[in-house]
Amino acid sequence: MRSRITRHLGSVLAERVAVGPSAAEETIEPAVPPLELSGRDYAIFLLRLAAEVEHGLMVQYLFAAYSLGAPDAPEDRQADVRAWQETILGIAKEEMGHLVTVENLLTALTAPLNFNREEFPHTTPLYPFGFKLQPASLDSLATYICAESPEEWEVPEDEEQDIKNRADVAAGAPVNRVGLLYAELMRVLSDETTISPDDFNDASRAFQASWHEWGRGYRQGQRGREAMSSLPDLPAPELLIIEVGTRAQALNAIAQVGEQGEGLEPGTENESHFQRFLAIYRGMNELGDHVGVRRLATNPTTDLEGPDIGEPEDPNTTTPIVHEEAKLWAHLFNVRYRKLLVNLSHAFELSDDPSDRATLTPRGALIHRTFSEMYNLRAIAGLLVERPVNSGDPDGPRAGPPFQIPHTLMLPQDEGGRWRMHRDILDAAAIVIERLTSEGSADGQDYLAALGQADETERGQIELLIAGSALTPSPNGAPPA
Repeated sequence: MRSRITRHLGSVLAERVAVGPSAAEETIEPAVPPLELSGRDYAIFLLRLAAEVEHGLMVQYLFAAYSLGAPDAPEDRQADVRAWQETILGIAKEEMGHLVTVENLLTALTAPLNFNREEFPHTTPLYPFGFKLQPASLDSLATYICAESPEEWEVPEDEEQDIKNRADVAAGAPVNRVGLLYAELMRVLSDETTISPDDFNDASRAFQASWHEWGRGYRQGQRGREAMSSLPDLPAPELLIIEVGTRAQALNAIAQVGEQGEGLEPGTENESHFQRFLAIYRGMNELGDHVGVRRLATNPTTDLEGPDIGEPEDPNTTTPIVHEEAKLWAHLFNVRYRKLLVNLSHAFELSDDPSDRATLTPRGALIHRTFSEMYNLRAIAGLLVERPVNSGDPDGPRAGPPFQIPHTLMLPQDEGGRWRMHRDILDAAAIVIERLTSEGSADGQDYLAALGQADETERGQIELLIAGSALTPSPNGAPPA
């Protein structure tokens, strides 16, 4: 599966990029795009890779944040642990902003969008590290620090080396800087012999995500402002949603996303992911590894069997959720995760009149529901982390959110088919909600009732959209849905 990535990257980057944060990087002159790809193809290839990376980081950071909050922290440090959780949640939301901005860049190049990501460990050049859902720890934080790091750290040399060594051992391979990928994107997009000015479609901005739609309520000061002793004066995170119609705007978007991750200028008003993860690492190192962290399963999954029928999943790769109620909650989590991704993807297929900011359009409803699903994921994750993985081991590891990729993220070609997909997802959610209502414990029943009611309201709206789409010819000339 990953050969489709490595066969292109190898010919371009093998000599120019030595993987690992401590290795010499970008040592020779830039190479031409790889054989089989034009310059525009190569830019799209890198952007689709960036979308997978941002999506993967967002999910792994969310899992780490959900793991925080165990009551074993000393009373005078519990506020710090809560602050770490809110800070990592903020970083994950910023990664969503990075993902959306990368989708804007793909839209500007009239390229296929990519909301997919890797599920299992891999060692592809320009990926930072193998995908792994794991609780917050000094090991996982060291990995995140190295992935988000600038080329020059500006921290004590012994601390830098300790973190890099810890990260390499935890990841099982040298951890690549995400900045390598963005440096390559910057090089390709700035080269006029590779990308023509005509390759950027300014009219595509009507379909792109905008700050007005996605960024409200996420300016600095809105999140993560809890008092904290071990993280003094860290500013609240800020969502970047950048529209792109020209080369200059594309380069600005790449530069801003890279700056927010690496923080090339220490002490700036909006501190980077690197700086924030480093501060949490220092605080956890002082408090004690795993203190305040729930004992969650690594890579939890609803799958009970491996690829070969009868062969169990490798416990070093995934942890099957066997506890019946926990597994039902995990299934519901997967359905809501799919719903979030479909909402997000579908929103890029619709456009609105930018002068009309009062009317709630189908696109606006999709964006609103995307944010609602973020809160649903957090609520369901909060219930999962309290439930055991195994029925026969109530004191064993807890079941965390599985974040399993759905069987498809492709949307139907016609608008009626897209809304039917939304209805199918609501139908799937209703089945799991009914099972949990009748078979689950009392904890979570109020949430299930509210969720089911909200889904029924949404279903009524979707039925109207399906009926309306039956009267509108499809853009590809096919009969109406």
